Amino acid sequence: MYTLIAENKYGQQLELTHNKAYCITDIDGINPPEAVINTTRNAGEDGSVFNSSYMNNRTIIITMVINAPAEQNRIILYRYFKSKFPVRLYYKNSERDVYIDGYTQNIQVDYFKKKQMAQITIFCPTPHFNEKTSEIQELSSVQSLFEFPFAIARAGVEFSQIKPNEEKSIMNNGDIETGAQITIRAIDTLIDPKIINIDTGESMTLDIVLIKGDEVKIDTRKGKKGIWLTRGGDTTNIIGKLAKGSSWFVLAPGDNVFTVDAYSMPENMVVSFAVISQFEGV
Repeated sequence: MYTLIAENKYGQQLELTHNKAYCITDIDGINPPEAVINTTRNAGEDGSVFNSSYMNNRTIIITMVINAPAEQNRIILYRYFKSKFPVRLYYKNSERDVYIDGYTQNIQVDYFKKKQMAQITIFCPTPHFNEKTSEIQELSSVQSLFEFPFAIARAGVEFSQIKPNEEKSIMNNGDIETGAQITIRAIDTLIDPKIINIDTGESMTLDIVLIKGDEVKIDTRKGKKGIWLTRGGDTTNIIGKLAKGSSWFVLAPGDNVFTVDAYSMPENMVVSFAVISQFEGV
């Protein structure tokens, strides 16, 4: 058994399963998407040399019967699947509770059949499913110092905090590598904060002096990379403060061990991680 819910850009939701108005007959495109493998042929040699690979965009096609009153129930579908507009699909089965964002490419209806059929095509530029719910980890005694820094509507996260001289395991519960959303909070003057991935040896350093109350937000997710400073209610893009040699962290599936430091006064630094686990298919 599974549950499928559509959400339009206004946050309104329509459950398509367990709904007497509709009967889903097929969902295509929820398996892992096809990969594109780029290779080079060398003259006189067998086979080829691998160059790179990437995943294609995902296309999800939902086929359903529209039950009576067909006209009324068909028009309801139009509210949630509007051509060219964004739509979020929530999918839940016994193993996974995920969502994916896309755009309605088209909706085709057989108007004059005895049983009206609809076929809805959704184009998903980012092919991965995101974990909807996840247990929140509270790993630091300073949890009360500040609230969760990122506005992720209706999305579950793994949430961990790290203090200087600590090593913490940041969990990626998905089956693919993913970026993280990181917050640095200065509880007093802090100079050149640094985050270190113990497993890979990679680090991220900011050439900046932070004062009490400053909050830096870092997003290392693909297509969303950025660094912002909030001071006195004003937010500024400070990606130019990223020190030479720094890495944009990617978290492997499973445990990822991090620690934090600073050029001066690291005891005034508190760092939190938020990770939305991702999956190739359901």
